[in-house]
Amino acid sequence: MAVELHILGPAFGLASVDAECLAAVALIQLRLPSEFRLIPTHTEQDRLPLLVDSGKRVYGFNNIARHLHVKGSLSPDQRANAIALTSFLQARAQTLLDISLYVSFENYSTTRSAFTKLLPWYANYIVPPQRRAAARQRTQHLGISSIDVDNVHESMGLGDGVGKEEGKLFEAETQKRASLLLPRKDTISSLLLRPGHSAVFKLHILADNFFEPMQEMLRDRDHLLGGSELSAVDCLAYGYLALMLYANVPQDWLAATLRTKYANLVAYVERIHNTLNLYTKTESVLSMQGLETDASREDHRHSDGMSLPWSVASSSSFVTIITSTVAELVSHIPLIAPSSTTVTHTRDVKQPSWHRYLPTILGLSTGVVGLTIYLALRTGNLIWPHGEEIQIFGRKRLADYGHLGAALAGISMMSQQARKDASYHA
Repeated sequence: MAVELHILGPAFGLASVDAECLAAVALIQLRLPSEFRLIPTHTEQDRLPLLVDSGKRVYGFNNIARHLHVKGSLSPDQRANAIALTSFLQARAQTLLDISLYVSFENYSTTRSAFTKLLPWYANYIVPPQRRAAARQRTQHLGISSIDVDNVHESMGLGDGVGKEEGKLFEAETQKRASLLLPRKDTISSLLLRPGHSAVFKLHILADNFFEPMQEMLRDRDHLLGGSELSAVDCLAYGYLALMLYANVPQDWLAATLRTKYANLVAYVERIHNTLNLYTKTESVLSMQGLETDASREDHRHSDGMSLPWSVASSSSFVTIITSTVAELVSHIPLIAPSSTTVTHTRDVKQPSWHRYLPTILGLSTGVVGLTIYLALRTGNLIWPHGEEIQIFGRKRLADYGHLGAALAGISMMSQQARKDASYHA
């Protein structure tokens, strides 16, 4: 049985829209170039990449690298450098990708369009918003809430009234007219006071703080750890740097910084990309979804010149669709939604079985209860209360006691009328 690598699907001419999935593709293409199948998927997207080897499921790039025994002939110093570089990449590079692909409103629109091609219709309302929310949570400590038009799109509904917004526009227009009368040059302080320019300065500092150490580590060598062969940390660096370099987004400040200031890193990424034949045509991969047999898929791969052994994931069942949708809805309900605090363990921690299947249980239970109530109402076994006739309670009148009561009531009314006439004539 061939080894299977499950990843988030291709985008931007790359094998995956996720950095660690892309790194896993490079690693397995390096180690097992003709012994694996590449399957695009979106299930368990928080835990991808997933390697399935002889029934064993291995999640995450680091675990996959350990499973494939890629440390090999590394010296103790090289292993120490590999550990340090891995931590550095996963901490710093992910932050830059979060800002570039998800925090920026314009770039996120492009990223979401890329997901639209990959995902079934229902997952488009779940996966991209989840990934953007996670990216914004990971970068909120940086104070970069906007690097383009986010201040227009994101400020709506956050407490600013309409009058306040109009006041800001009036003030901005007033300052603009005043600047025509009293022109002055911008200083560093005035630029930093502007939210857009402040964000740009922060972004360039973040980018330089990542790219400079990487280029110093690479120097003029072909690989980060030296030696004559690619290592797992080279594949991981490729995963992050390739998305920064090749992602075709409107605000490509990250790729522009790479190309203008760090030519060695650009050549390094392009060298790995070409050596491992990792270029991917997204449309060609997506067109395989309609092919039902392995033979037809193999013919399609050869005719289209695919260098990677792409395959097709099994379609999601109705239960899976309902479960994932309900779980996403539940996650937005106060008190029921899980905590946003994430606890990371250095070792795998076994969770109770009920805890792992809690979202599935909640989703199925909610669906069953709703379906039962609907069927009961439709079949008449459960009748919605429509109310009873209105009852008015009060003192009984003479007319309520039959014919005799009605006669007495008439006499009473005549006597009351006679008293009124007498008082009127008096």
